[in-house]
Amino acid sequence: MTKPMLMQERGLPAQIAAEIGRRITRGDLKPGDMLPKELELLSSLQVSRTTLREALKILSTKGFIEAKPRMGTRVLPADRWNTLDPTVLSWQDDSESSETLAEELFEIRLSIEPMAAGLAARRSTAADRAGIRRAFEAMSRQYDDERQSVEADIAFHLQIIQAAHNRFLLPVSSVIRAALTVSIPKTMRAFGGIGHSLSMHEAIAIAIEAKDEAGAEEASRKLIQDTYQRNFKSPKT
Repeated sequence: MTKPMLMQERGLPAQIAAEIGRRITRGDLKPGDMLPKELELLSSLQVSRTTLREALKILSTKGFIEAKPRMGTRVLPADRWNTLDPTVLSWQDDSESSETLAEELFEIRLSIEPMAAGLAARRSTAADRAGIRRAFEAMSRQYDDERQSVEADIAFHLQIIQAAHNRFLLPVSSVIRAALTVSIPKTMRAFGGIGHSLSMHEAIAIAIEAKDEAGAEEASRKLIQDTYQRNFKSPKT
């Protein structure tokens, strides 16, 4: 799986955190392992002490490492990682389990998005429905920059979650964004853009506009299942 384009690390501490984070997700550094001593890391990474410490702070906030006085810094097990953080997802893109990661993210989408589409059909306001339509039209444009296409696709899905008017779904939008950030570039590169799925996206918008709750759920489920099949069940060449 290629690295999600939207997750480019900004700043040297973030880049160093990403380098160490990828060593951990690849298994070069395993849970329970101690990180090399500070002087060794400074020498191998060729960065300042301040940069290194900021990078380690990032890793700590993401649940990757834990520092203890007089004991050093050890790698934490995967169940401590903030797995749904988009930055953490980008660190896992070249691990052996990257395909499993992408597949699991599709499963999360399948459990959430059809319900959100049904709720949007039931509860959306005229302004919500207009926003979904505008988001679809933005998706339909041709962009020179792949990142713009990805963002337009993500915006469509997040607009639907907002239109569901469920306060507990709103925090989940960050999960969906993370899942889409990983899955959309993969799908676009495999199938030459998003043209193959535009009609399925529009079917969701039409069902919501018609206040067809069951139809919106089914259209959303069909889109995700179709994308899943194309990504994971198509014959490999």
